[in-house]
Amino acid sequence: MGKTILILGGGTAGVAAANVLADVLPPGNDLVVVDRSPVHLFLAALPLLLVGRRRPGQLTRELTRLEERGLRFIQTEVEGLDLQGKRVLIQTGELTYDYLIIALGAKRQAQIPGQEQWSFNPYDLGEVQELRGRLARFPGGRLVLFIPSLPFTGAVAPYEIMLLVHDYFRRLGRRRQVELILVTPEERPFSFAPPEVSTQTEELLRAAGIELLTGQTVTAITKGGELILERGALAADLILGLPTHSLPPCLRATGLVGPNGWLTAHPHTLETPVRGVYAAGDVLGLFTPTGQPLPKVGFFAHYQAEVVGRNLALQLTGQKPNLRFRGGAAGASMLTGLRRGVFVSLSTYANPPEMTVSRPTCLAFLVKTLFEKYWLTAWF
Repeated sequence: MGKTILILGGGTAGVAAANVLADVLPPGNDLVVVDRSPVHLFLAALPLLLVGRRRPGQLTRELTRLEERGLRFIQTEVEGLDLQGKRVLIQTGELTYDYLIIALGAKRQAQIPGQEQWSFNPYDLGEVQELRGRLARFPGGRLVLFIPSLPFTGAVAPYEIMLLVHDYFRRLGRRRQVELILVTPEERPFSFAPPEVSTQTEELLRAAGIELLTGQTVTAITKGGELILERGALAADLILGLPTHSLPPCLRATGLVGPNGWLTAHPHTLETPVRGVYAAGDVLGLFTPTGQPLPKVGFFAHYQAEVVGRNLALQLTGQKPNLRFRGGAAGASMLTGLRRGVFVSLSTYANPPEMTVSRPTCLAFLVKTLFEKYWLTAWF
């Protein structure tokens, strides 16, 4: 008898899991993807949209296109889980399942007083489109990007955004009229990585003339364009603020939440404490051997979804699930300009965790843009 597999979420982890299962799942099983939005957004390319190198339609795909792979897509809000009864509560009733993959991502919301009114969210498609117009008309002054809290999706995103904005104004011949400042509560960039990686990142920012303020938390933003910090204040002419990330409310009463506020799961199999229930992507709260939270990055979400999908397929065909998430990635890229980037390699389950960053090259930029095209073509 066929099984029903529910995938909650149409982001990176959900789409990867759906595609893997559609490829390897035995016939006769029911595969269902659930998401509140009808559209998948390739979040990693938003910085390129910001600086005019992408159009909105190039970054989005209708989730109904997944149905061409033989699965079902249901657009609805997930309101809660009944793990004992194997039910997902939705706006119109409930869905039952045999296996569940939770890939709802993080809830992203402006929570700093004044942030929603007086700053732009670089993780929101509509606000990035508006901000792109503001950058094109920006006559000069101080542009500040701040990170409100940890963790956040896309560990490289704030640095990538500022380096791209630097190159954008440089190519327009207006860089000398623009002051760029990045504010972070971390004591050093990529605090989960070795100190030498932080030093390399600081050197990249310094070479681009970007000021980095570490160990600083923004507590409010005023109508006049001032960021109130725990220690002092910072005036700005244009403000970009990452949203605060938290676990979606529908998951908070599941009994799966760890002390850090995110879902718990086996670090290698991604199975939660409830048998047959898995988690992948930003909902997870995994740790390095030294106790640092794993960064919430797209390639980890992708790899986790692959492990879950392939192991489920093995299990349903009577074979032993043998794939493991190793907490590593090689060949990922961070853009450092409109034509250059650096290769990033991670081994977060090593003790201590390892990370390397290459020198900026055109090849790293090309690899990242090619992966974007692959993702939006192969998965849809």
